[in-house]
Amino acid sequence: MRQYITRRILLAIVTLIGVSWLIFFIMWIIPGDVAVAILGDGANPETVATLRQQMGLDDPWYEQYWHWARDMATGDLGRSLFIANRSVKELMAEHFPITLNLAIYTMTVAVIVGVTLGTVSGIWHETWLDYLCRIFSVAGLSVPVFWLGIMILLTLVRVFAWTPELIWISPFHDFWGNLRQMCWPAVTLGFFQVAFIARMTRSSLLDVLTEDYIRTARAKGLWEQTVVIKHALRNVVIPIVTIGSLQFVALLGGVVVTEQVFNLKGWGTLLVNGVINHDYPLVQTMIFTFASIVIVANLCTDVLYGWLDPRIRYS
Repeated sequence: MRQYITRRILLAIVTLIGVSWLIFFIMWIIPGDVAVAILGDGANPETVATLRQQMGLDDPWYEQYWHWARDMATGDLGRSLFIANRSVKELMAEHFPITLNLAIYTMTVAVIVGVTLGTVSGIWHETWLDYLCRIFSVAGLSVPVFWLGIMILLTLVRVFAWTPELIWISPFHDFWGNLRQMCWPAVTLGFFQVAFIARMTRSSLLDVLTEDYIRTARAKGLWEQTVVIKHALRNVVIPIVTIGSLQFVALLGGVVVTEQVFNLKGWGTLLVNGVINHDYPLVQTMIFTFASIVIVANLCTDVLYGWLDPRIRYS
């Protein structure tokens, strides 16, 4: 296991170097100028050129990449070009708790509801319960998230006179206020995530329930609840962990539309604003951070496999 983790870490370093090159060149070739975005389209060309020089945007591309990569390696994430007097680290730290809060609530809803529906559908397959759960799953895959969010918001505002908070409420400051604020965005995103987890749970459970050890457990006279929960679901949990980790990482990348609908200024909103304003240090650092989170999450998931299933060993 130690050798496997060491190889994965070395591979991750090489991957991140390649990602940094890709991110930099994509941002470098994108049309637009942050100096023009700051000063406006009617700005004097000499003023724009002076501002570009002050920002270091006139330097050769390899010097710009070297400065950015060197600062990233030393933990200096740089400063935002568009938002004056704000460092990238401060902006990311300010918006990240909102995205993390939404991601945790969303995955909590998705795992609880998805595993429950998938288990019910797998145990009572080809019954009306199975058909009902499958219809719910198909609806989750089919309904656009932005449409569902708007419909939920309109229903809450029109019928229940509910209005979203203008400022994010920290769960450490007011847990119930935070729960009231985040529950509907979490339901909106969770409805889509539930579909994947429920379908994966159902298909995996149907495969496991036909195994010999399940028939042996039933022949020994164990309760059906014990057979399903203790023996079947333990093997079903591995693909659920895979999907859940990928979905959680995707949520950390920022769900822009849902954040906009429910007035949540998380990482997604920050990243989109950075792209619109050509804020190169902010966008490059955020995408690089997201790539790092994906790599770490994949490594942790692989290691978790060995703990969940003793038969899995890495050599």
